[in-house]
Amino acid sequence: MIKTISTILLTATVAVATWSGRADACGCFAPPDPSVPIVQAGERILFATANGKVTAHIQIQYAGDAKDFGWLLPVPSVPTLKLGTEELFTQLIATTQPRYFVQVKATGNCGNLGFNGFGTAAPSARGGVDSAESGDGSPLVIQSSIGPYDYAVLKADNKDAMLKWLADNRYFIPVGTEDVVGPYINPGSFFLALKLQSGKSAGDIQPVVLEYPSEKPMIPIILTSVAAQPNMGIQVWMLGQGRAIPRNYRHVVINDAQLDWLNQARNYNDVVIKAISEAPEKHAFITEYAGTSDVMRDVLDPASRFGTQDALAAKTEPGTFVQHLFDNGFIPVPASQQQSGRGFPSQQQVLPPNLKALVLAAIPFPADLKGITTEDEFLRRLSYYLGEYRTNNPSRFIGYQLAFNPSALAGEIFEKIVKPVREAGALLRAYPTLTRLYTTLSPQDMTRDPVFSYNPSLPGVPRDHNATYEVNCGVAGNTFSSPGRLITEQGWSIKYPEGQSASPERELAAGPSALRVETLAEEGSPVVELDNSKPIAKLSGCSVVDPAGLGLLALVAFLRRRRAS
Repeated sequence: MIKTISTILLTATVAVATWSGRADACGCFAPPDPSVPIVQAGERILFATANGKVTAHIQIQYAGDAKDFGWLLPVPSVPTLKLGTEELFTQLIATTQPRYFVQVKATGNCGNLGFNGFGTAAPSARGGVDSAESGDGSPLVIQSSIGPYDYAVLKADNKDAMLKWLADNRYFIPVGTEDVVGPYINPGSFFLALKLQSGKSAGDIQPVVLEYPSEKPMIPIILTSVAAQPNMGIQVWMLGQGRAIPRNYRHVVINDAQLDWLNQARNYNDVVIKAISEAPEKHAFITEYAGTSDVMRDVLDPASRFGTQDALAAKTEPGTFVQHLFDNGFIPVPASQQQSGRGFPSQQQVLPPNLKALVLAAIPFPADLKGITTEDEFLRRLSYYLGEYRTNNPSRFIGYQLAFNPSALAGEIFEKIVKPVREAGALLRAYPTLTRLYTTLSPQDMTRDPVFSYNPSLPGVPRDHNATYEVNCGVAGNTFSSPGRLITEQGWSIKYPEGQSASPERELAAGPSALRVETLAEEGSPVVELDNSKPIAKLSGCSVVDPAGLGLLALVAFLRRRRAS
């Protein structure tokens, strides 16, 4: 089974690609918000464009043998490469993920208002570069290393020469690459290739940041098709001066009557897949959020976080050194918990994988403690295990040695962990608008590389969506079995004759999943290519509450945004 990396990115003449046998979604900080539909995305990218330069933060998702890891990205020029942070994507997901809420309006003798499954608000909760350009016909331009990776920048003049160099230098090339790499072979273009360094594992992988001259970001989806999965999710965040748009893909607005509102919109991704399939060639994105970037302000790097490198280096005892990490924000906290002033209980504190690997390299977990405790518990109670416990159980520490140098370890932590977080935070503060776009594509549909641009005149798109469930409980009824109706945000009315615990009068799966398919340009309003509002309204059991409801809702949302600004 081919195991490479899940595809990723790029720019106008650029592109970024990866392949993967299995791509695991990044982990969550805390149990998911029940109002948030769960989406497994195969690729996640943050783009920022300004003054003819693209900055791309790319999450690399991979599970498999380190020797089978390979990452190949077409780029229009020699890029600058830095390490990124996984926390950027985890927090972006948490602050921009669509949420679906249902407000209950009950009349009569309703003894039970505990609606099962209704959405509710979340609890408050670079290394040195060795130039290798030569005149011997080799495609190699640069060969170096950064973090856990060895990398090379190669000329894209000749496909055979590039692929041969990669094979000769033990860069993994997935089967099928030769068949799809052709569109990216052009004089003056380049490829960036990454592999894991010897001794590194998939757990050492962390995001990368590329900077390169280009006007418009692009994802090299054609190259991605080599090992993409059916209906692979692609999430793109765009920072800029206004709302971002898919420039050469359609834009779809989903029909929210298709969503299973009473069960936290758990069918959200299925509705998106169907809605995208209703666009020509299945080439379309939906906008999940477009608005202020302030939703991420100080989420990554508030002034009080981390402290200074000197303060950490001053902790010369291993236990106090690690405790300093726990006490000074080295464990990411979800935005909702930051806002409420709450962190994790001490028994739940776990160092992030990359930081944990750095610490355990200097303060190793004693082999004889396996089965007695875990690595995480060992680090949480390090002073105890290396103090009182070691004194009372010396046989478990025979031959145990520390390679602990607080100054060197502090320097490594600030370079590899703190610096990427602070740089990501600074990037987010530099742009006023953040847009989140999402699509799903299967390999056979990956025939055109999506390009992105901006249209500042378009209205924003909120992350929160609200519906109303009206129920009359009668004399002695309850909200579960009494007849009711759901009025969606778009104004559709769906009857529940036997209550919310039974099926609606009209199956949610009936009818089109796209309310509209439209084209977005860099200025002006959307051009509607397909409007399904009439077919949806004709469906049995589904009607528009207000004939002008859809337009009225859009107008109200626009006026609210104007007042808010």
